[in-house]
Amino acid sequence: MAKKGNKDALYRLARIAEVRPRFFRSLKNPKKMLELGCGHGPYTLQVQRYHPDVKGYGVDILDPSQAPEHLDYQRVDLNTEDLPYDDDMFDLIVFTHVMEHLEDPTRLGPQIHRILKPGGSIFVETPNWTTMFMPSFGIQRHKGGPHNFFDDLTHLRPCTKQGLYEFVSRHCNLKVGKVGTVRNWFRVPLDLVLMAVAMIVRKRTWFNFGMTNAFGWAIYCTGTKAKDDAI
Repeated sequence: MAKKGNKDALYRLARIAEVRPRFFRSLKNPKKMLELGCGHGPYTLQVQRYHPDVKGYGVDILDPSQAPEHLDYQRVDLNTEDLPYDDDMFDLIVFTHVMEHLEDPTRLGPQIHRILKPGGSIFVETPNWTTMFMPSFGIQRHKGGPHNFFDDLTHLRPCTKQGLYEFVSRHCNLKVGKVGTVRNWFRVPLDLVLMAVAMIVRKRTWFNFGMTNAFGWAIYCTGTKAKDDAI
C-alpha cells in the first residue's frame, strides 16, 4: 500500500507540472468552452476532468458525421469563415495546434475577443519556431508524428513566444497571463532515456514522445478578457 501511495503521489506531482492540465484545473467553474479546430474534441474531455459540468463546443472542417458526440459541433473553415457564435458566450477558448495550419490566424483575433465572456480565458499552443532546425525524418515523416516543423506538410509557418504574445494581446485584445515553453521538467530524465532506447529499437513514436517534452517542441500563451469588457 505504501508503494502504491508513493507512486500515486509521484504521478500527481508530475501532472502538476504539466502546463495544460494545470491551467485547466485553475479555471473558475467554466460553463461553456470552445475548441477551435477541435478534431475529436480531446481538450473538452480534459477540462471535464476538473469541471464536469462544462459544455463543449467545437468547430473544424470535419464532416458533421465525423464530429465527436460530446461536442456541440459546427463545420467552419477557419481560413475563410467567421465564428458563428453570440457575443460574450464562452468562458474558455482552446486554440491548440491549429494556428500553424492557418493562412492568417490573426483574422480570428477580433472574433475570439467578441465571443469570449468578460473574465473568460484562452489557451493557445503551437509548435516552437525552433522545430524548424530539428532533424527531419524525410520520406518517413508520416510515421509517428512530425519531428521537424515541416515534416507535417500542412504546417505553414512556425511561431515564436513573442508572436504568441502579440496574437493574444494585440489581435485578440486580451490581457496576457503566461507565455512559455510546454515542458514538464519532472519528465525530462525519463524522456532522455526513452529517446535513447527508441533509437536502439527504432521506435519513432517513442522518440517523438520523449523529444517533444525534453526539447520544448511546443510553446503556449494564456490570456483573459477584462471583466468590464462586455460587447
